[in-house]
Amino acid sequence: MSPDKAVITKDMIVNEVINKYPESDKVFTRFGVDMCCGGVQSIEKTAISCNVKNIDELVAALNEVVPEPESTTEQSSTVEDTAGNEVTETPPPVAETAGTEKLEITGTVTVKDIITNYPQTKGVFSKYGLLECGGEYGPEEAVYFFARVHNVDADCLIKELNDVIQGKVSAPEISPEDLDTAYENIYEKFIKTAIVIALTTGCVYGAFMLFYMGMKHSLYAVSKVLIETHGHTQIFGWCGLFIMGVSYFVIPRFYAIKLYSGRLANLSFYFMVIGILLVFLFRTLLPLLNSPFFKLLIIAGSLLEILAILIFLFVALKTILAAEKQELETYEGFLISGYLWFLVQTLVLTGATVYMLKVGETVLPHILIYPLRHIQVMGFITLVIFGVLSRTIPAFLGLKTPNAKLNLIIMLGLNFSIILRATSQPLMAHFVDVSLPAYYIFSSLFFISGCLEFVFVLLFIYNLNIFTKPEVDFSGMEIEKSYEKFVWAGIVWLVFAEAAMLVFTFSEAAGASVSHALIGAYRHAVTVGFISMLIFGYASRIIPISQGIKLHSYTMLTKIFILINVGCAIRVIFQPVAVHTGSGSAFMLMGISGFIECTAILLFGINIWKTINEGKQGTKDDEAHEEIAAVTASTNVYHLIKQHPQTIDVLVSKGFTQLKNPILRNTLTRAINISQATKINPTDLDQLLVDLNESLKAGKK
Repeated sequence: MSPDKAVITKDMIVNEVINKYPESDKVFTRFGVDMCCGGVQSIEKTAISCNVKNIDELVAALNEVVPEPESTTEQSSTVEDTAGNEVTETPPPVAETAGTEKLEITGTVTVKDIITNYPQTKGVFSKYGLLECGGEYGPEEAVYFFARVHNVDADCLIKELNDVIQGKVSAPEISPEDLDTAYENIYEKFIKTAIVIALTTGCVYGAFMLFYMGMKHSLYAVSKVLIETHGHTQIFGWCGLFIMGVSYFVIPRFYAIKLYSGRLANLSFYFMVIGILLVFLFRTLLPLLNSPFFKLLIIAGSLLEILAILIFLFVALKTILAAEKQELETYEGFLISGYLWFLVQTLVLTGATVYMLKVGETVLPHILIYPLRHIQVMGFITLVIFGVLSRTIPAFLGLKTPNAKLNLIIMLGLNFSIILRATSQPLMAHFVDVSLPAYYIFSSLFFISGCLEFVFVLLFIYNLNIFTKPEVDFSGMEIEKSYEKFVWAGIVWLVFAEAAMLVFTFSEAAGASVSHALIGAYRHAVTVGFISMLIFGYASRIIPISQGIKLHSYTMLTKIFILINVGCAIRVIFQPVAVHTGSGSAFMLMGISGFIECTAILLFGINIWKTINEGKQGTKDDEAHEEIAAVTASTNVYHLIKQHPQTIDVLVSKGFTQLKNPILRNTLTRAINISQATKINPTDLDQLLVDLNESLKAGKK
């Protein structure tokens, strides 16, 4: 095709080109152009980011696959007009014509429209692990683009969908297990329960204890049993349930396959929740009544937690292996090692609990507390977060992909440092009064572990390329970025915590003890400043996407960000100040910091809960609304474009360009009728109604 006749130009959007000309996908693949940025950038900018040397050659190749004009003989059919003369008639882009049974969808039809109009296609989407994404009826994305970003062969998927719609093959069956779990979004119960635990036995429970310590001017004013049970629910309930739920959601989407077993995933939820409650309740009551029955229930709860994690690991690994990848990527190494540390820390904790009960104690052996907490925080939670960050941040921000070899070294180095620290610290404490040569050996290993952790954490942050210029420019595009401030704040808190940890490591290796107040402040910077900060940020991005809507309130999200940072800063600063100076004012500030953080978690819970409920309510509203046969001034825009997708083109042509964005279509239009829309974007109402009704009539032919 000559340049003057070129249809595709380098300033066109990749996603739009693929949707309009599906064959162009093969050309993009041949030239090494991927969809890492969602296809929302121009061909030129995307090609540059993918290191395509000759962009003109790419554009020329794309134009080669553009179909010939519709007036050509191959694309036309001959029919007789009313006078008996032969005329040329061009078939519509979607082969769904009056008087014929043949129905055919193209790559531009949205997933939601397909499932809504042809429910039998659910089995096809289920086969590819795409049934749960975007609610019961799927997202408002063109099926071709939807397949591409989920690493599914789009041509194969569309062919299977058409074969089912046209009755050429029977629809794939959805197993009873999938029917039970496909649309409930398994992750929801995990996240909601994690929030409930944080607002009861977790953060709120801890806030009251902290306030009591502030009133008494002592960190030892509260029983160690209560502190340990609080920590247990925070690790297993707030963080554990959240990570399990998000993992069940993102892993199938990383590989575009189905979750191995929704039924087992649900089972892991119930085992974990029951286990957490048993351990919390009866460990709290044990000092009051040293009952063998209580001890049995504590052990039963611990075993249920182990069983829940084993099921979680089994489902996660089976899902990953089902993708049949030839080799693991480094982000998978972070995830898998984090999951394994989840199991290791639970086994260690259960063993320590059994020993505690056997010797008649009510608190865990002191020598294991710090190593266990380090495994939980750095081994389990942080490594999982690093895996998610490695996989998502470069794509979200348009950054260069992290260096795979360096990431592998970082992953192995962090795991080695965690093992070294978790083993050397208790042995160092054991040999301090037994054998000085052995003590110095383990003290040296402890020092090395701290230095390694500090270096590898900084290398990980560097390798994310967040300090480099983005390879893809997202400016001017409607991309949600409210989560980014949480990621940046979390990274700052992590660097601060690691610097503090390095100082403490030097001090302890030199034989100088570090106060409990300083250790607690450092750990709080990690657990709240880094971990909870990332939980807030990623939940605010993932959950709205899963529901196909916007977050309930971005204003509330900003308040959450301010509160969690203020609360964490007050705690980290004034806890050591209070203990080392004895200042009553510092103790009071330390005491109220927990309530500030609890307020942030409460607002977070409300925001997420309402987002989930609004997504479900939107589905119910769609089902309940009566059919629109004619468009009037009072017709709701949302329901109009839901029932008659072809009207989107009419509205966009009249200047309502916001409707190109699926999220805005699904949110802003809900409370607006046609008359109100013409006032927002001045348009001739009468002519718009005529055009819309003509569009409805054309759609019925």
